[in-house]
Amino acid sequence: MPKMEVHARIMLPEGVTVNDVDKSLWRAAVPKTIVQDAPPPSADLEAAVPGIKIVNAYTSVLYNPSNGLVYCGLTDYDNDILYTYNPATGKFASCNIKPVTTKFDVKVHRSLIFDPDDDCIYCASATLQQESEYVESVGGKIFRHDPATGRTEVLATPLPHVGIQTICLDNTRKIIYGHGYPVPLMFAYHIRENKVVELGLGSLPHQAGCDKDGNLWGTINHAKNLFRYNPDDGLVVLDITLPEFNRQRLTMNIFYQAPDEDTCYIGTGAGALLAFDPKAVEFRYLGKPLADVRIEGLQVGSDGLLYGCGGYFESEIFAYDRESKRFYNLGPIADPELDIRCIIPHDMTMDADDVIYTGETDMIGRSTAAVWECKVIW
Repeated sequence: MPKMEVHARIMLPEGVTVNDVDKSLWRAAVPKTIVQDAPPPSADLEAAVPGIKIVNAYTSVLYNPSNGLVYCGLTDYDNDILYTYNPATGKFASCNIKPVTTKFDVKVHRSLIFDPDDDCIYCASATLQQESEYVESVGGKIFRHDPATGRTEVLATPLPHVGIQTICLDNTRKIIYGHGYPVPLMFAYHIRENKVVELGLGSLPHQAGCDKDGNLWGTINHAKNLFRYNPDDGLVVLDITLPEFNRQRLTMNIFYQAPDEDTCYIGTGAGALLAFDPKAVEFRYLGKPLADVRIEGLQVGSDGLLYGCGGYFESEIFAYDRESKRFYNLGPIADPELDIRCIIPHDMTMDADDVIYTGETDMIGRSTAAVWECKVIW
């Protein structure tokens, strides 16, 4: 049976290694009562390791084949929300996006895209604003980051006052599609024309996606109906719903177009995997590969297997053999050296050697989040 080598990669200062830090400092006692002006759970770690960056969450990860780096979208109230991780050196580095962010640009939430035509990274900013701050917030921005020069520019603010929770790219037409939050407005940003087209209200997926023909798929009417959008046909609402599982309609959590077939794959909030034929507009239930819920990442490896990750506290990685239609549970996302397990994996990417990277978010009893590096051994 296959197994995994798993390592948690913590954002440590230069010259400091995991072995230099007391393992107990990665864990933070959760207070039973809220005490005003109490120090945050990360205070002990910050005191022990001066200069450490405490990461609330890694909400997006993306491998860049042009330079071999993994780009990391962070949740950070200091607005330093885009970093790289170098697998060759184990080091993190800021992309210095702060000069073009504003107060409410506090995370990159499932919003990283690599465009092979210009070797640039596109990302979008999400918000954690309160209702009372709605008018004050300008709205989420679309950024273009050039890895060659290190320059980041703001391209557009598509939804006034509303953050951007997820984006995807129609690479042929050069259109970035996005979903807003807390208001689930949808938009199309035409890169070449620098034009925004609002698409109305939708139901928010965790990761939006296009098929090979550039159609944006999603759900609408409180996740009841499937819709398809492209600039030629407009928004078409279909009298089709996602399948039911245990008498509950499945919700579209992530949408993934397989690069080597027309079939798309949908990871659901319940942890089920669906195959979707966009031409016939038909779903096929494949199974529930996770003991827990919420599939958070899907990607085809060089071996032709479809890899995925998910779960909340029972985080796992699985593989699906599309020919034999067989699932493999590859085990928990857990680091035996640090004796910690990934909490709520958030996004997934693979490098040229099929090493899987996933971020984590909403840690409980932990001082800082990690990027998890997982190598499958068959």
